[in-house]
Amino acid sequence: IATEKGWNLYVCGNGGMKPRHAELLASGLDEAAVVKLVDRFLMFYVRTADRLQRTSTWRENLEGGLDYLKQVVVQDSLGIGAELESEMQHVVDTYACEWKNAVEDPEVRKRFRTFVNSDAPDANVVFMPERGQIRPATVEERRRTIPIVASA
Repeated sequence: IATEKGWNLYVCGNGGMKPRHAELLASGLDEAAVVKLVDRFLMFYVRTADRLQRTSTWRENLEGGLDYLKQVVVQDSLGIGAELESEMQHVVDTYACEWKNAVEDPEVRKRFRTFVNSDAPDANVVFMPERGQIRPATVEERRRTIPIVASA
């Protein structure tokens, strides 16, 4: 959260069925410091949380609680801060959008067809023209139109 004195970094909140207020990890941070701490926090979470465990549940189960989290992430008590930052930089440097790749690579795009083993279209998939593009037909449109088959 941006304030007059810099950024306040809140972590481990949760919405939904089990709401939980986020907790203040650090305050009065400049932009570089908040990014560094977010990187450290996320990589520490990735290293120590169970698969698919929400940050709020992870924090509740974290031995030492918020104080321990502050020691590790903010004060670098374990001496792993640079390592956590390096791991996050690797994630950033090697990131590739799978959907962008599917759109740009014709070989990958070929896998997104109704039938991989046939060039025949699916007669149950009906598209309607709209603003120079196609969109799926509504139930009513399907009843009263002849289908437009999109080419692969």
